[in-house]
Amino acid sequence: MLAQSDLRLRQLDSARWLAALAVVLLHCAALAVSSPEAYGSYAWLAANAYDSAVRWCVPVFVMVSGALLLAPREPEPLGRYYGKRLARVLLPLVFWTAFYMAWSALLNRLDHNPVEAGAWLARLAEGNPYYHLWYLYMIAGLYLFAPFVRDWYARTSVRRRLFWLAALFGVAVADTVYRYATGAPRGFFMTWFVPYLGYFVAGRMIFAGDLRVPRPALALAGSIAATALGVAVLSSDDGLNLYFYEYFSVTVTLMSLAAFQLILDHPRLPSLPPLAPLTFGVYLVHPVFIDLARRAGLYTGAGRDGWGVPLAGAAVFALSAMVSWLLSRSPLTRRLV
Repeated sequence: MLAQSDLRLRQLDSARWLAALAVVLLHCAALAVSSPEAYGSYAWLAANAYDSAVRWCVPVFVMVSGALLLAPREPEPLGRYYGKRLARVLLPLVFWTAFYMAWSALLNRLDHNPVEAGAWLARLAEGNPYYHLWYLYMIAGLYLFAPFVRDWYARTSVRRRLFWLAALFGVAVADTVYRYATGAPRGFFMTWFVPYLGYFVAGRMIFAGDLRVPRPALALAGSIAATALGVAVLSSDDGLNLYFYEYFSVTVTLMSLAAFQLILDHPRLPSLPPLAPLTFGVYLVHPVFIDLARRAGLYTGAGRDGWGVPLAGAAVFALSAMVSWLLSRSPLTRRLV
């Protein structure tokens, strides 16, 4: 029988593959949600429900990292830490940035809509070469400052951690409201990690049992419903308002904490150890299959029934996991995923 600590670690594997599947489902749903012309249709309402139900995906990835990296351990030289952690992110960041810039250029050329080099450089400077790669730029910042956060975490009481956690989330939620109210830009990409420090610390505190969301199942269900309703009410035929989809909206913040706690509290969830190491690769690869399916007309997000999104998500996830596994088997490419 597994020790309690080992069981909790296995639940982090469950969190990883569930979050990866949720990311794929979210991006499949986004094809339908992002069309103002489809607003109010059954397909749009179904996609909005799917999208709202998985908005916890990226915060859960961050909380898994926090649960592991903020754990008590022997002091480690910074050089060794950075050699292990940043190498895990920097090489994939460089490679996949170049890959998706080339991929975007190819798709634009096929559409007879070439983009000038200056536009590509601007997207690179903004830390957004492709819609999902912002995560690599954000997580690199978290890894860069993680040793200092770990030292702070070890030296502070639970009460003080809770105070700073409330402050971090309060500022992040207020900033999101401010940006939507004023149209202010997101800010320089090298600071994107700062608000995610809240999820980073919360991941360790929930894992250690120092933070709990009251009635997490009810909190999760209620926040999902409120997210879907908020997007539907604030949007219109003239345009979409996606405030409630933000990772620091009032609903998604609660949803994410509740989802992570529920995953850790249910040891019967399959941990799927062979799949968990492939989740980083799934995150990196899956947009290619969504693009190919859309261009081939296999999945455009405009279907009339609500089954298109989960079916497309399952297919894209399976294909992405297969490619991630193949890349991980080769000495030349295993460090890219």
